[in-house]
Amino acid sequence: MENKLVRKAHKIFHKNKKRIYQSVNSKKVQQSILFIVGCQRSGTSMLLNVLDKDLSTRCFGEFSNLASNDTTSRIRLNSLELVKKEFSKVKAPFIVVKPLVESQNVPELLDYFDNSTAVWIFRNYKDAALSNVKKFGIDNGLKDLRPIVNNDPNNWRSEKVSNHVRETILKYFSEDMNPYDAAVLFWFARNCLYFDLKLDKNPRVMICSYDDLVLDPEKYVRGIYQQVGQVYPEINITTEVHSHSRKKGMDIDLSSEIEQLAQELQSKLETAYQAKTLQH
Repeated sequence: MENKLVRKAHKIFHKNKKRIYQSVNSKKVQQSILFIVGCQRSGTSMLLNVLDKDLSTRCFGEFSNLASNDTTSRIRLNSLELVKKEFSKVKAPFIVVKPLVESQNVPELLDYFDNSTAVWIFRNYKDAALSNVKKFGIDNGLKDLRPIVNNDPNNWRSEKVSNHVRETILKYFSEDMNPYDAAVLFWFARNCLYFDLKLDKNPRVMICSYDDLVLDPEKYVRGIYQQVGQVYPEINITTEVHSHSRKKGMDIDLSSEIEQLAQELQSKLETAYQAKTLQH
C-alpha cells in the first residue's frame, strides 16, 4: 500500500513539474506528434511511459480526453478535428499518443496531422500471446477474434482486415480452440495491417522490435527522437526498462499450422525492421 501511495505521489509531482516546465519554456515552435501503434501486449505502454519521463512531452494514453466521446470503452479517438483542437492546447513541443485501437487508421492519422510520425512496435508472437492471456484472461483471444469472424462493422478489431486475413482466421477459428492459438491469430491479424496498409513503404512510419528495444533502450529511444526531430533529454529516460519478459512465452503450446503462419509473419516483420534500420 505504501509503495502504491509513493508511486502515485511521484506521478502527481512529475505531472505538475512537467506542466510548470512547459509553461515556462513554451516557445512558438512546430510540434512533433508521434503515434505509438501495433498489436496489444507488444511494449507500446512501456514506450509511452518512457517518453512520458521527458519534461518536454505531452503523452496521451489509450484512456484520455482524446477519446472523450467514446462512452462505451473510452478508447476510440474522437473525430480528428476534435483531436487537433485538443492538441492546440498543448504547450509541449513533443506530443505522444498511443491510439492502439486505431492502428488500422495510421495512414489517415499521418495525412491529417502535419509533422506527425508513427512507430509500429512488434513483439515475438509467443511472448505477445502469453502476455495477452495473462493480462486479459484465458478466453481473450476468442473475444478478440469474434468481431473479425463476424465482420462486425462497429468493432475496431475488424476494421480494414483484409480478405486474406479474415479467410485465414475463419479457417482456424472455433469456440473450443486452443486459447494460445487464438491469441496468436489475433497477433497475426493486427500485425498483418503493417503490410496491408503499406506502412513498410511509408517513410513516416518507423518499425521497432520489442526485443531490441528492451535490450538497448537508450539507443532505440534516441533513434526515435532523431527521427521525429526532437532533442533527447539530458537525463537517460530509459533506466527502468528491463528485458525480463523476453522469451517467457517460448513454451506455450501452439498448433503446427498456426505456429508456421505466425513464424512466417514474424520473419517478414524482422526483415522489414532490418531494412528500415539500415536506411537510418
